[in-house]
Amino acid sequence: MSHPSSPPTPLAAASPALANPASLVSWPDAARQAAFAQWLAPLVPTHQLLPASLRPASADASFRRYLRIDSAAGASCIVMDAPPDKENCRPFVQVQGLMAAAGLNVPQILAWDAPGGFMLLSDLGSTTLIERLRPENPQAAYGWYQQATDVLLDWQKASRPGVLPAYDEALLRRELALFPDWYLARHRGVTLDDRQQATLQSAFDAIVAHNLAAPQVYVHRDFMTRNLMAPLQEGGPLGVLDFQDAVHGPITYDIASLLRDAFFSW
Repeated sequence: MSHPSSPPTPLAAASPALANPASLVSWPDAARQAAFAQWLAPLVPTHQLLPASLRPASADASFRRYLRIDSAAGASCIVMDAPPDKENCRPFVQVQGLMAAAGLNVPQILAWDAPGGFMLLSDLGSTTLIERLRPENPQAAYGWYQQATDVLLDWQKASRPGVLPAYDEALLRRELALFPDWYLARHRGVTLDDRQQATLQSAFDAIVAHNLAAPQVYVHRDFMTRNLMAPLQEGGPLGVLDFQDAVHGPITYDIASLLRDAFFSW
């Protein structure tokens, strides 16, 4: 949902595949494609959609994907395709409502087929904040990070306990285990000896204790420049995406994700 995919007009005119972008969209089976067409049909006149313009918008680290579709008014919308047997859209809908109520710029839900797993969303554009940052000019990024921090504060100030799932010890330890299980063992092929295991366990215990003792707020869980959209107009608000895994947890988590970005170093 956050990556540009619309081909430039000259290329579209030069290539039959790009002249009909919908041909770029593949479906797992004919039944899924037919279900989508049946869902989309009544939305076409309501939102002035142009079905032939359907094309990939971005990938997602799940079975969920996003497609972009143009409208006759010159704008575009985003289609979420989330097979209901593999993805649950209800957390997305819940968190979208919480963020919108907190004043954050999040996609509007224009239509939702819960049983079918399709959703029509407003389009926050195709330029992520990380694409606006220049490592050679860190001072120019200062304003962007100020804006991002203000967005995060608005999200945290709206926090209420008992609304979102708790970022509890079980979840923290499950996520910490990704490091030894996937990075060390699978990716690096490293087996820790008993002393190393004890050191790592001691570090994990300290991390968990620190996080559980911190003030608890709404946590986006992936609040970084790849999931923040640059404003569509100069001076507009940053957009926020990929929020469906939000929880109620340590106040330090999201600011660390933003300032110690896994995909960008100063």
